Amino acid sequence: MTNYLPANLRALAKRPAFAFAAIAIVAIGVALATTAVSIVDALVFRPIPAENVDRLYRVEGNIFNGVLPAPDARDIIERSGETAFSYSHRYSVEYSLEKNAGLIVLCELQGKAFETLEWQAHEGRLLQPDDYLPGSEPVAVLAYAFWQTDLAGRQDVVGETINLNGKPFRVVGILPPGKDRVHRTVKPQAFTALIHTFDDWVYDNRGYFLSTAIARLRPGATPIAFQTRLDQVTDYLNDRRPEGAGERSLKATPEIQAARASSTESLQQSYIIIGLVSALLLIACFNVGNMLLSNAYRRQREFAIRRSVGASPLQVMQQLLGESMAVSIIGGALGVGLSLWWIQLADQLPFVAYVEVEFNGIALAAALAATLFTGLASGLLPAWHLSRGATSSLLNQGGAKASQVNFSTKLLVVAQVSLSATLLSAAFLYTLSLQRSFAFDPGIEGERLAYFEVSLQSIPVGRRDQVAEDLRQRLANIPGVEAAGFSTSRPLGGYGTTHLTTDRFKPTEEEDNCAAGFMYVSEGFLDTLGVPIVSGRDVRRSEYTWPFEVAVVNESLEKRFYPGESAVGQTFKPWGGDEQPPVRIVGVFRDYPVQPWEPARPLFGLPQAQSRVRFHIRSEGDPRSISDALDAIARDPSNEFVAQDVQYFSDAIERSLRTERSAFIVLATLAVCALLLSSTGIWYTTRQYVRQSRKDLSIRMAIGASPNSLLMLTLARSLRLIGAGLVLGCLLSFAAARAIQSSLNGVEATELTPYLLMLACLLSVAVAATYMPARTALRADPKDALNEV
Repeated sequence: MTNYLPANLRALAKRPAFAFAAIAIVAIGVALATTAVSIVDALVFRPIPAENVDRLYRVEGNIFNGVLPAPDARDIIERSGETAFSYSHRYSVEYSLEKNAGLIVLCELQGKAFETLEWQAHEGRLLQPDDYLPGSEPVAVLAYAFWQTDLAGRQDVVGETINLNGKPFRVVGILPPGKDRVHRTVKPQAFTALIHTFDDWVYDNRGYFLSTAIARLRPGATPIAFQTRLDQVTDYLNDRRPEGAGERSLKATPEIQAARASSTESLQQSYIIIGLVSALLLIACFNVGNMLLSNAYRRQREFAIRRSVGASPLQVMQQLLGESMAVSIIGGALGVGLSLWWIQLADQLPFVAYVEVEFNGIALAAALAATLFTGLASGLLPAWHLSRGATSSLLNQGGAKASQVNFSTKLLVVAQVSLSATLLSAAFLYTLSLQRSFAFDPGIEGERLAYFEVSLQSIPVGRRDQVAEDLRQRLANIPGVEAAGFSTSRPLGGYGTTHLTTDRFKPTEEEDNCAAGFMYVSEGFLDTLGVPIVSGRDVRRSEYTWPFEVAVVNESLEKRFYPGESAVGQTFKPWGGDEQPPVRIVGVFRDYPVQPWEPARPLFGLPQAQSRVRFHIRSEGDPRSISDALDAIARDPSNEFVAQDVQYFSDAIERSLRTERSAFIVLATLAVCALLLSSTGIWYTTRQYVRQSRKDLSIRMAIGASPNSLLMLTLARSLRLIGAGLVLGCLLSFAAARAIQSSLNGVEATELTPYLLMLACLLSVAVAATYMPARTALRADPKDALNEV
């Protein structure tokens, strides 16, 4: 086969325009396939950066999405018989180290974390067993990227003191590059022992679920034996905490499988991306195959002569496949280079903000597979056609085989058009969904809303309420401000989840029916949002107490937990246990969506400031008119807190719709590429058809047919072909729309608008791609065609 390579390259060099177009199409297809695989790998399949990750098992409880209380996690670590650890994350932790300061993500560990992960220190040392003990010195290990970017890679940082939420930790080590996450989508900048956590009540609280436990099975250990030991640990935990013992259980799940199960939304997005990119790769294959087929039939005399002097059909097939593979290899190499740039662009997409999209071995394997697939898929049809047939007939028939060329070409064009129609329909569906999502009713006065996050973590717990309330009053007194309040929730940003206990509902008996969302709120927060109290009253400043005494709830919670009666005056226990004091409901507020297109769910608010709160400000007019005043207060050097940038409701909408925006960007890119490829295929097919029909058209012109009538004849033939592709494309588009319906908001698969837009777009491109080569060819002198041999 290697003997054919120089000949194949020489054959391509004789037709530079053809070679350039075919190679460019292959490069685009390979680059898109490689980029898509890189995105999917980062979203779903890439595990945490641990050695021998297949030996890692996540230990999950059967409530609260599998997370565990810290003391339960310690019992598992001590009694499981395997090397194990647990982790939890803290967000927006204040740090300072000499002149450097800001907010970071902190990972708090228990057990033998780095031994389980089999990580080694890049500088200094990692956490040791003594670092996890009560009374030990607080120490921290820093991530390599944080050390390099934020601390400029200072060599003397080991041994320095870093303050986290005002608490000093001695830096003892730096992790190696790439070893910086114990959860796929969270990238901490620092690691500490949970024993030194900032909230004293967390460490021994068996009612606060925050830790994820992971164990490494030693060589020879089996998952069944490990699960048996976990069952024994479950019995021990149930003895330690008898309430709800019948409901407690532990399950060992391979870490790779557990991480994938927690990424169901990303998995769905990945299937959609892979499906659409596969369609585009097929379009590229059909396009190149069409070009190779047409080009091969132009050379049928050449191959007939080769056959007549002794070349076998297999040798002809080898040459044609060799040319196809040469095009694919060159295009694949260029596609890999192009994908390096596209992967960098893809890493900026909103829905991959928490993972790293990079070119790795999997991406390279995808590029090789796409290259080989394109070469074989696009070369088999022309090779099969030209390797058969009688030599004498090939030498004598001249252009008589145009009908056979056209039949094969028609099939390829119909396939291109139908797949392009599918991609375009999906792109228009997502466009319409995104447009309607931006226009949905949020249920609050968002157009006049500004907000910013404040970290109170360095402030003692006993003073946080007062500091937060003082800041609220300062904001409310700004000229042009109508109202101000704070909450742990941000606009369209979700809330915490818990299980309520009432006289009628108990989580130990019906957990699913007791789920509710919660947030911490201030006096005036609901008024700031423009959400009315429909019965009762708002919380008051005097009610910022611990334990909680009062709460406000939404209409959905009232209907769910107190059907047929008013919730005002009723009591519930917010954290699912019977031992806690009840909270009295003082008001019911109107439902409003916490996420676009999500139905309202039971939600309650408790009056208190937490370590991180968002201050909301409603202005009299455009909130940007008070941005300078807000920045002056937020950035005041005398502040005890750390404030982030001021944002607006439009920012919240964009953040909440980042998945839809990312899908739109991906689909729009694929749709544009599909249009370009399809238009190229239609243009090339029309040009070849007109060339093959030159004698027929010249005879028609010689007996009086006008160029315009022949142009219309050519257009009609092409449009019939395109129409067949559009009919098939509509069927495929509808099937694809049904498949992606769950990822569309406010749009039904049966809506006509996306399909009409698709038809208009493809027809316009098809007419243009048909008209230009036909018009050019029909301007030629018919005598030239009639004189050709």
